[in-house]
Amino acid sequence: MNSLLDVILVIWWFRIVANIASCIQLWYIKEYRIDRMLVHLKTEEGKGVLWMDFRRPRISPKTIVLGISCALAVYTLYSSLSIHPLLRLFVIDCLTFPIVSVLVLLFQVPTHLYHEIIIARADAKIRNHAPLVVIGITGSYGKTSIKEFLSVILSSQYRILKTESSKNSAIAVAETVITKLLPDHEMFVVEMAAYKKGEIARIAAMVHPSVAIVGPINAQHQDLFGSMEETVRAKYELVEALPNNQIVVMNADNAYTRSMGEMAARHGKTVWWYTTKNWSIPKTGAIFRAEHIQTDERQIACIISFRREREKIAVQILGEHQAGNIVASIAGAVAAGMKFSDAARAACRIRPFTKTMQPVLGVNGAAFIDDTFNNNPDAALAAIEYLRGRKGRKILVFQPMIELGKYGEASHFDVGRAAGSVCDDILLTNRNYFDSFVGGARSVKASKKVRVLSPSKAAGYIRSRIGPNDTVLFKGKEAERVLGKLI
Repeated sequence: MNSLLDVILVIWWFRIVANIASCIQLWYIKEYRIDRMLVHLKTEEGKGVLWMDFRRPRISPKTIVLGISCALAVYTLYSSLSIHPLLRLFVIDCLTFPIVSVLVLLFQVPTHLYHEIIIARADAKIRNHAPLVVIGITGSYGKTSIKEFLSVILSSQYRILKTESSKNSAIAVAETVITKLLPDHEMFVVEMAAYKKGEIARIAAMVHPSVAIVGPINAQHQDLFGSMEETVRAKYELVEALPNNQIVVMNADNAYTRSMGEMAARHGKTVWWYTTKNWSIPKTGAIFRAEHIQTDERQIACIISFRREREKIAVQILGEHQAGNIVASIAGAVAAGMKFSDAARAACRIRPFTKTMQPVLGVNGAAFIDDTFNNNPDAALAAIEYLRGRKGRKILVFQPMIELGKYGEASHFDVGRAAGSVCDDILLTNRNYFDSFVGGARSVKASKKVRVLSPSKAAGYIRSRIGPNDTVLFKGKEAERVLGKLI
């Protein structure tokens, strides 16, 4: 009997250790932000936080210290309880997430002090740097693609530094400056993100942008901003940080950025526009156009025009929606000092970057599209639209979108409807907004099935159904776990 009890205790301890690791990783994903965690806990997935799937934690000094602190706290609690060992473990199991959360909150004060020191050092380093052209990029979606594409173009003529991946918070930008900014860097391409007002202003005050690019704005992070008006105000902080007469490149196809551009012009900024729509032409300001857009399974081709100049380009990336990101990056390069013809020709060097509409050789001769970098309504619709032109069976692995606030149900209905009209199979990674998504899919075809599967089961389902000429689109970060089971 004792040996059976010992086995149960050991297995339960392993479960608790796994839960601690998963809780730490969940806080890491939410950037240790209370506001983002509270939003998560309201979702279907968040309500099951006591029974979450295992998440391997990212190894960093903070996660290591958190892990050790949690282990000490759990051991202390276990030792102090004078009840049966199984009851002790039951109590600890139920309290794992609260314990990790309390420790995360306790770490907020030293973390804040550390951030202040690092940001101050980065500010001083930039101020003491030789003349540096800083291009700030923001928007709700597409900003990482614009940053990557712009960096490729500028690197053809300049020594540049860029923020890596989605490291777009104040502390992430500051750490990039401290560790990577060298005396011979001529340009710094900075992606700027925010979940509330003041965060972009904080980054801009540190890096002192001289050119701004504002991509399209949508309902992303509405649970945190509260309204589209607040989102616009937060993004406009980048424009406000520019000295007068400096250039801001605005998306002309988005109603929110159109109003921001008009406001910027009134505030003394030089507004340039980029567009892929002939009907959305502002009355004032220079205009960069992407016209005669053609796509296939390997590339996108179009004509880019600016004033009286025109250049035909072909870029080996996927999706018609990328034309907007390409023309935005060309406009940004010209604003930073390049000739239009040079910038357009350099754009032909652009290639897919990691996890963004990236072609991957799949199993059974199928094509996999890794679009797991991020997820939002417009990006999801664009990626699904790309599938429409593919031959063979089409499978979508989709992570329901987060932090959309009051727009969540409608956005998932719209994406579900698009997926229902294009995809033969739809696999969701969790049950968030399941009814809305299914409602959209079945508005196209009443018998359309939408499945919620674990990564292992989803991988098995895909492996058994695909063959040559078939395509699987992996959309959203959680979809990467399915992709990882297949390649």
